[in-house]
Amino acid sequence: MSQVYAVSDVHGYGYLLETLLRHVHYDPEVDRLFLLGDYVNKGPDSAGTLDYVEELRDSGAIALLGNNERKWLHHRPEQAGLAAPRLMKYQQFIASMPLWTEYNQYLFVHAGIRPGIPLHAQSPEELTEIREPFFLSPRCLDKMIVFGHTSTFRLGVPPEELWYGDGKLGIDTGAGHGYYLSLVNLTSGIQWSISVTRPENITCRKMKITGASGLPK
Repeated sequence: MSQVYAVSDVHGYGYLLETLLRHVHYDPEVDRLFLLGDYVNKGPDSAGTLDYVEELRDSGAIALLGNNERKWLHHRPEQAGLAAPRLMKYQQFIASMPLWTEYNQYLFVHAGIRPGIPLHAQSPEELTEIREPFFLSPRCLDKMIVFGHTSTFRLGVPPEELWYGDGKLGIDTGAGHGYYLSLVNLTSGIQWSISVTRPENITCRKMKITGASGLPK
């Protein structure tokens, strides 16, 4: 059976994402994988993580743009610590990333959406940087919006837990702040997390979603 996975805010921990995908036996021939941005900065290996994300994209995953990737579009080689041809390659890859995507009952986006504005009219800044106007609003769409950008501990839950709003699911569990990288299986309602500090243990918890609707209880 095909599984739908999502992960956000990898922040240079591509090797931990690889560990999680191997742990759940992710099969790109069968499963769907949505990567919600912020692959770079804060963690140990931004360039290597972008390489891995590109591999995943080339095998069928959808890789969205985050605000940290947008920063790389304006980097000079010395700022990124990379040779100019290599940075240009990453900038071309980043520029090709979509800002949002839909699949079945889900809308995937890095930060959220501006309520009351059609998706096609939302700015890149809103889709990759918005916070309170989005997650403090009532339900925005008839779909569940799966997002990252704002770590869940900033939304009032323990850092290892997901955040459930009104038609919203926050999945950034703070890898960029020394906490956890989480991979969520939206089909089975399972969250797999791995600590970014040693020991890099994987934990599993049941998500608060119900049946085929995929909506919070």
